[in-house]
Amino acid sequence: MNVTLTAKLLWAAGFIEHAALLFVLIRCGRWRTFPIFTTLIGYNALRTILLVSLWKTDHISGYSRVYDVGTFLDLAFQLGVILELARVVLKPAGTWVRDAGKRFVLYGIAGAAVAAGIAYAISPSVETSIDFWLEKGNLFSAMLTLELFAAMLFASAQLGLVGSSHVMRLGQGWAIWAIADLVAEGAYSHFGNSWEGSLFDYIRTGTYFLVVIYWIITLWRPEPKRRTLSPEMQSYLDGLQQQLQSELKRVSGVEKQ
Repeated sequence: MNVTLTAKLLWAAGFIEHAALLFVLIRCGRWRTFPIFTTLIGYNALRTILLVSLWKTDHISGYSRVYDVGTFLDLAFQLGVILELARVVLKPAGTWVRDAGKRFVLYGIAGAAVAAGIAYAISPSVETSIDFWLEKGNLFSAMLTLELFAAMLFASAQLGLVGSSHVMRLGQGWAIWAIADLVAEGAYSHFGNSWEGSLFDYIRTGTYFLVVIYWIITLWRPEPKRRTLSPEMQSYLDGLQQQLQSELKRVSGVEKQ
């Protein structure tokens, strides 16, 4: 099985970046907040090792089987990461913010229906039936990832919620990669294995590498401290709380009479 020098360099760069990001997630304890994302990064690193091992032993059938199965697993992990980001943003105190989960589910169902319809309507320019369905699955994954992330942001914005710094930066990088992935999958489905499709594939890969570097840097740094209230505002809120408590006691006493 012939592999170009560019592919070898991409393999090496991808493994190094995933290993570095995995180290940051574990060393800084970010895996506690993002267990599914951490599992995805570890899975990507292990998959690269397995694919390189199969390539070196010239195990073509095993390589193809691992690659195809890995694509579907990657899709499942991507959906899991989006749900994890939504959980962190919309469930900040351990319980879902009122109406947050309902709105996210409604937006997510609508986005999934649109993504499935578009992916079904597009006919990729590929040779085998397996590649045909893999391309449809990749298109569906790219569109659904972007739409679910947009649904999460829309639900949180309507409810006046702001996620923590790490989760929002993780989501921003994920959205940028999803856009590049969607464009590349669309081009590859249209052009097939021609140089145009390969060009967009390289753009997608380059974008992902930059996003991983961004994640390594931003997840290594501690989250900015949340802004605290001024003494005057804190005093005002304490007084307002005491006033409300006294009013509730007074109303409760009247009802008992």
